[in-house]
Amino acid sequence: MGSKSQWAVRPLKCPEEDRTVDLLVEWKIEKGKKVLNGVCCNHPGLADYSGKECRWGCIQRLSGRRR
Repeated sequence: MGSKSQWAVRPLKCPEEDRTVDLLVEWKIEKGKKVLNGVCCNHPGLADYSGKECRWGCIQRLSGRRR
């Protein structure tokens, strides 16, 4: 049996800029635990061809991991 997914939209203050963004987050359920599997951000600088790059600092907040 394959793992199941849960999806959620999470508003989050972008750690790279002073703006709030919405993240579409996918969590896989593996062995009864939620594991972060995918993130899509609606930051306008990433949605166009501006060349802006993202360091994805928000993933650390969502997953609870610190570097």
